[in-house]
Amino acid sequence: MAEGVAAPPPMQAFVGKGLIHVFNELGMRTKLDVRDIGGGHRTVLWPFNWKVCAQSPAAGAPLAEHIRVSVSVVKKTERCPKR
Repeated sequence: MAEGVAAPPPMQAFVGKGLIHVFNELGMRTKLDVRDIGGGHRTVLWPFNWKVCAQSPAAGAPLAEHIRVSVSVVKKTERCPKR
């Protein structure tokens, strides 16, 4: 890496946490794709009601600028499907 250029921060571990935590930590400049994997193809409107089951990139991966982050979610009262 070039001298004076900071390494990108690592991706946080969001699996098991509330979706609102993802929005709070990533900020508005990160492109975020949210997908309901609970089987109902529901629209995720209120992030407080959802939890993260899977994420991409994985926790610890470099979170470079302009990267697209994807999270798979279910309602907080539901269990994450087995993979």
